[in-house]
Amino acid sequence: PVAAGLAGGSSDAAATLRGLNRLWGLNIPPDELRELGAELGSDVPFCVTGGTAIARGRGEKLEPIPSPPQCWVVLARPPVNVSTADIYGKLNVAAISRHPSAQAMREAIEAKDFERVCQNLGNVLEEVTMSLYPEVRRIKECMIRLGAEGVLMSGSGPSVFSLVRRESKVARIYNGLRGFCKEVYAVRILT
Repeated sequence: PVAAGLAGGSSDAAATLRGLNRLWGLNIPPDELRELGAELGSDVPFCVTGGTAIARGRGEKLEPIPSPPQCWVVLARPPVNVSTADIYGKLNVAAISRHPSAQAMREAIEAKDFERVCQNLGNVLEEVTMSLYPEVRRIKECMIRLGAEGVLMSGSGPSVFSLVRRESKVARIYNGLRGFCKEVYAVRILT
């Protein structure tokens, strides 16, 4: 979905670029498609390629890395739309006390260390969004109470995801969230 912190609009744009490239037989190489995508939005180059990658710049400079360790993801989207521009406009960069480390996350992913992946989750936009939309904080707190190992808001929000190692916990988290959130999804990470 668009306005959910999940690159919904960007993935639509990337799918359109890839689809037109194939439909019209243009044979534009992936690097050029990513460059075209960067003109449309910061997340579009990643969505053109997919996989697991570290994004730099505005998101147009991608460095592929190995897939994360096998686990489940439970995702919940509250019924609010969040404007990324509004969230960035309210972000006070000087007040950020902890910056997530891309290098630490990369090392955790390369080591296939699920616990370290969970420990290195971070999103500096989370507090801004949660101050404006308390339902986002409630979802995160609920996931933690239900036993999710790693919980974080996605992008500028409002969607919140949890990483879960054991499938047996997935149903408990999923069902616990469905009590007050209509859009809840559970998927397994593919490697």
